[in-house]
Amino acid sequence: CILLGPNHKFIVNLPGPPREMIPMFEDKVKPFLVQFMDHTIVSKTLRCIGLGEWDMATRVKDLIDDSVNPTVAPYAKDGESILRITARAKTEEEARTMMAPVEEEIRLRIGDYIYGTDEDTLEEVIGEELLAHNRSIAIAESITGGMIASRLLSFTGGMSKVLHEGFITYSDAAKVKYLGVSEETLKAFGAVSEETCREMAEGLHRETGREVCLVSTGIAGPTGGTEKKPVGLVYIGIYMDGTTKVFKRYFTGDRDRIRLRTTIAALDYLRRLMKGLEIEE
Repeated sequence: CILLGPNHKFIVNLPGPPREMIPMFEDKVKPFLVQFMDHTIVSKTLRCIGLGEWDMATRVKDLIDDSVNPTVAPYAKDGESILRITARAKTEEEARTMMAPVEEEIRLRIGDYIYGTDEDTLEEVIGEELLAHNRSIAIAESITGGMIASRLLSFTGGMSKVLHEGFITYSDAAKVKYLGVSEETLKAFGAVSEETCREMAEGLHRETGREVCLVSTGIAGPTGGTEKKPVGLVYIGIYMDGTTKVFKRYFTGDRDRIRLRTTIAALDYLRRLMKGLEIEE
């Protein structure tokens, strides 16, 4: 409902739920308001992963502080860091021309931490990479309990063609039964260890034959941690191209937060390996 208010201002009433409000604004309200504007405002979002909001903002602090038109603004959301470039001009083409050198400078400073733009998601980037190279993937999850597979399955562009198998190997017995992890390894090093994680990844490849195998193991808490292996200790393993890489991380937060951060880190490591990008360990 759009009403004409005082001083030639419009009053727009919209429903509250985002799933109703957002498409109604984009499809109806925005086109209605554009006709009364003598300029346009265009934004582009750069999505970063593996770099905290503070670290990201520090690298481009001068661009943020000195920005007028275009402006540069940092945000954080769901384990990601975001930079939004916004320009005001007479036309969209002019606005995008103004934004281009700013984006180029940001990419020079942040580099491979940028995984996508605007509405891109991490799972879409990975899904498209798997499809482009006709690679199949199998997943075995302990600490994440299916969260990695769930994220990948939200990619609707053909994940069924490349994601073949997934296992939740939460117990030691499941790791032995489905992945062939050695009982001696589990006894000597424990379920949360580089050795076990490596055997999980290689065993998953051996059992499934998939080109890419991604595994996770760790301690999400709130109990189960020790001085040597505290809550938040995580190992992520990836088998690809005949090589197994294991990444050790420590995450803070509650149980759900640790599992979410493990999922995001696992997907980012996978993205980087598939694209041949450098990984800081």
